[in-house]
Amino acid sequence: MEKNTTIRAEIEKYIQREGISMQCFADASKVNPGTLSGILNRNPPRPISVNQLDLITGAMGLEEGALFEMYVDECFIHSLPHWRRLRPFLLRCSELNKLECICSVLGYLMDDLSNIPAIFETAEAMFEDDRYEAAMLLYNCVIESEKYTHSERLAISYFRIFQIQIKDNKRSLKAAVQFHLYRGRLPETYALEGLHMLSQVFALKMQWSEMEMYADELRELAQALYRNRNRFGDEHLELLKPLVYYYAQGHLLKASCYEFQGRYEESKKWIDGYADLSWFEGLDEEGRKVVDMHRVYAQGNRLCIEIKMGNTSAIYEYITYLREHPDETLEGLNTLLESANRFGYFVDAELGLFSQQLKSFWELAPDQWDTHYRKHFNAFRFASFCKVYAEYHFRKGDYAEGLGQTLHCLQLSVDNSYTEHIIGCMALFEQHRNFATPEQQHLYQKFCLGVRENEKNHAYDHSTGGYL
Repeated sequence: MEKNTTIRAEIEKYIQREGISMQCFADASKVNPGTLSGILNRNPPRPISVNQLDLITGAMGLEEGALFEMYVDECFIHSLPHWRRLRPFLLRCSELNKLECICSVLGYLMDDLSNIPAIFETAEAMFEDDRYEAAMLLYNCVIESEKYTHSERLAISYFRIFQIQIKDNKRSLKAAVQFHLYRGRLPETYALEGLHMLSQVFALKMQWSEMEMYADELRELAQALYRNRNRFGDEHLELLKPLVYYYAQGHLLKASCYEFQGRYEESKKWIDGYADLSWFEGLDEEGRKVVDMHRVYAQGNRLCIEIKMGNTSAIYEYITYLREHPDETLEGLNTLLESANRFGYFVDAELGLFSQQLKSFWELAPDQWDTHYRKHFNAFRFASFCKVYAEYHFRKGDYAEGLGQTLHCLQLSVDNSYTEHIIGCMALFEQHRNFATPEQQHLYQKFCLGVRENEKNHAYDHSTGGYL
């Protein structure tokens, strides 16, 4: 298609080239003949709706969105845009992933700050339709243009970007750091979810003080909302998940924070806070499921603490628990291996009971790990498992398998920027380098180059201990 041409010129050329009448083209495109005549003959041409543009594009045999660049130029750059056409066009661009067209329109709209509310509302519509990359363009536009720093709209925009980028381990920390300053300005509908997400992200980064801080804020806000609901009778508080879920998670995350730091007695006290929530008022069916789910978590986590404290008499009960709750297998075997390495015992027989599950972890791609954990949390815990399993094999003198598990952990950690695991794996490999085969040496060098690439592509933030 020629540059500097117009939609009207392209339609006219098509009609002339095909040797058809305007009526024939109107019939083929299903555009009203009078409307088509206004587009082709009126001066200035009659404005074209997005739907009409799609019909015309299809009748001309062009790819969907082929005329969008011209549409931007004619309807929004060189003429006064109207949101009656802007919104449908931006939404259609998001469907077709025409991100450059969206950027072109936004570049023009940002000159007029009165457009910001409509841009935000359109971003919300894109988010609801899972058009995340397009929505991020609009949310960033709101962030750059919003002049009121206490604006709820600004806080929600940061929250939405955090929601989108939390699924990408390489971008989640940066999104968390940007969002956390605005967490107190979110409406109650999103505030609990935002705090929950922050605590999870910093758990993955092993930043325990930050994880604990947000877990405390989550628990305190959930308690305050619960008290207010019971006091003022507000039974219609709109949240993304049941209120009891956030209350329980506030306690669970606090307990986990102490557990990961080896503060086991303190962790036990916080497990009690979510073990039995049947007293929680206003539970619906979904809320009762949350209560039951956390009762199961508490049972497993109490056993987990006993194992980590070296209480081997709890192993049989823990194995029974893991077999009854296969979604907990990865975390459970991680716990067994950590304890075995710490206290100097072996769990070969116990590991043998889960040989099929272990095999499936190595065979499945990360996006196929379908448990209640998110994809990147699975990858993180599996990397942790490979590391402790490597240490376990080194203790047994099985250096080939130990080095293999070390390299597996290193690969996952480099791919996902798990800084702490990268450091640990490199130390393990160097400690046992003399036992490595030439193939293992080659893989190690390859993964080390991957670490260097991460340093080039992602600025390292020493304050948070991770790549941004």
